[in-house]
Amino acid sequence: MESVRDILEVFGAIDRAVREADDPDVSAAAEKLLPGLMAADPGWYTELETRYFPDDVRRQPNLEHALQAIASYDADQDTGRLTPAQKARLLYGISASERLRSVASASLPALSDSGSDFDDALVGSLAAIAPRESSSAPDRRSQAAAARDDVLQTAAAQFVRAADFNDVVRPAVVASPIRDGKPMSAPLCQTAVVTVDGYRSVIVDTKFTSTTISLNMLKSIVNPFNWDEDYNKLFVAMQSQVPEILPDHWRRVLETVRVIGDATLRTPLKFYPYQVSPVEAQMNYDLDMSNFAAGDGQVRVDRGFINMKSTVGNPAENGVRVTTRKVVHIQGISAFAQARLVCIGGYGTASADFLLGAAANPPASPAPFDYPTTEGQADPTAAGAQTAAPAPPATPMTHFVPAAVDAWTECAQDLTNGYFDVAQKWLAGSLTLTDLADYTTRLGGELASSPWKYLQAMTTPRSPGKPGSTT
Repeated sequence: MESVRDILEVFGAIDRAVREADDPDVSAAAEKLLPGLMAADPGWYTELETRYFPDDVRRQPNLEHALQAIASYDADQDTGRLTPAQKARLLYGISASERLRSVASASLPALSDSGSDFDDALVGSLAAIAPRESSSAPDRRSQAAAARDDVLQTAAAQFVRAADFNDVVRPAVVASPIRDGKPMSAPLCQTAVVTVDGYRSVIVDTKFTSTTISLNMLKSIVNPFNWDEDYNKLFVAMQSQVPEILPDHWRRVLETVRVIGDATLRTPLKFYPYQVSPVEAQMNYDLDMSNFAAGDGQVRVDRGFINMKSTVGNPAENGVRVTTRKVVHIQGISAFAQARLVCIGGYGTASADFLLGAAANPPASPAPFDYPTTEGQADPTAAGAQTAAPAPPATPMTHFVPAAVDAWTECAQDLTNGYFDVAQKWLAGSLTLTDLADYTTRLGGELASSPWKYLQAMTTPRSPGKPGSTT
């Protein structure tokens, strides 16, 4: 996944350019596009490079270098193409760079666009955003060259805040010769930071829909034992554990993922599939502390869910909405660096790629939605796999602690998002007294009501299919 490193360098170059410029206008523009950037540890990029590429550290991230590497990757028939999520992140980085150049009063060396070498790299990287089924690499470059000026002008003039990416930038590229009307459906991740079990952890949320995939199709491939077949670009192996099922009915699996370079994370997980209703299903997962030593110890928090709901009222008909959340802490990496890694590396955002892709082209014999249902159950790829048992009722131990964490993370993210909305308006000079009063009221109400939300969440029985911990 060398392309992950190159896309990280795009954002590392943006960070470097902003800090070297020491320009209030550039800093303000960067904070609108990448909320939290100015408060982040300026060494986040070098931190990731040093950890994952100690023998070849890129200490001075440069946009031209990153884009040229991406262009070469896309043009090489032996390396494949970027994933949909990577294309979205790349486009965001290119567009943000162009916006920052447009507001800077002086040149930004890390984002320098002078010379034919940069233009060649830019066109080649824009070509990488073309659809997978597009024509040859030379044709993609030709189409990217034709769209180049309009795409950059749109970014420079209209990409003012993060929300403009979906409202303005993405539609402009879809309508351009680069995509020729073919949509870019991969979601961008939304992140916040919260402390879980004493660890500064990143919350990564995604939401997406599909009109060509049904709920039943998703359920058939979403079991974690299928993930390494669903999406082997990220998931290296999903191995069974003994015992297979915990006393509270959560299932166990040992996950190995490759996020960047050759480095892997091996993490013991437990998961619980839950059928909410005939048209809604959930796959919940959490760190399995019953045998933490089975992993490599790098991941200290790993919990989340995949919620799937039919949008047409029939699980067998196409039309589904998916919401995912991942809360993760990787040992030895700062919070902002973790956010960049899990978003760009796909650890927290590959759900759209691997769920929709695998549902459309499923493994030959996928594990059923609620496998395993009994201890020692036969391999699901063999004939005669057992029929799934109904989900057991919740018990206090399966919902008390996770309910508190769930309520707190939702409160933290809501307040964070509200702050960014207010900050963006203030930086843009459009903040009114009404906006400030509304946010103050919301903040006070949230803080006043949160204890009651926690109490209600912790004392209301609910499905054990919510993330939690076993004691």
